[in-house]
Amino acid sequence: MTTRLTSQTEAASERDRTLSQIQDRVLWLAMQMVHHANNVRPNPDGSKVGGHQASCSSLVTVMTSLYFDFMRAGDRVSIKPHASPVFHAIQFLLGNLDQEYLKALRGFHGLQAYPSRTKDPDGVDFTTGSVGLGAVAPNFAALSDEYARTHLFSRGEPGGRYISVVGDAELDEGAVWEAIAEPAMSDLANILWVI
Repeated sequence: MTTRLTSQTEAASERDRTLSQIQDRVLWLAMQMVHHANNVRPNPDGSKVGGHQASCSSLVTVMTSLYFDFMRAGDRVSIKPHASPVFHAIQFLLGNLDQEYLKALRGFHGLQAYPSRTKDPDGVDFTTGSVGLGAVAPNFAALSDEYARTHLFSRGEPGGRYISVVGDAELDEGAVWEAIAEPAMSDLANILWVI
């Protein structure tokens, strides 16, 4: 029994070290993307392009754990708008984004400041630019999935989990609180909110 516990502890320590290394890389990439957009990329009029380094860095640990440890096939995530550089850094590390895009945050035909299903090239699950609406989209996707399964529109197999990563800006929106209070939500087991 002691040997098994020791090997489990060692495996957990190795996983934690690996996640920590990934987290450091995600943070570095995200901050470099914002820095490049504001200080390296040519900018003829000198205006600041923007980027939200504090909002990004506040979610690096959470998003690293989600994408590299917690999530499984079929899960869908809504990422808070200001964490877009972290999302793109993770997608690059997962092999879902070409390296050249890391230099194109908030650039013409580049990565969007807020995750966008139609404008970003790296598989955004939910567009979150309209603050509040992106946060609740997974709720309604989960409801639609449940309806399809229970009304025999699908094979009846449970779908993935629907995850919302939200910050204080989203919590200021009335639509978020209305969605959380929706009675139909209480019966769904495949929704996770990370605040």
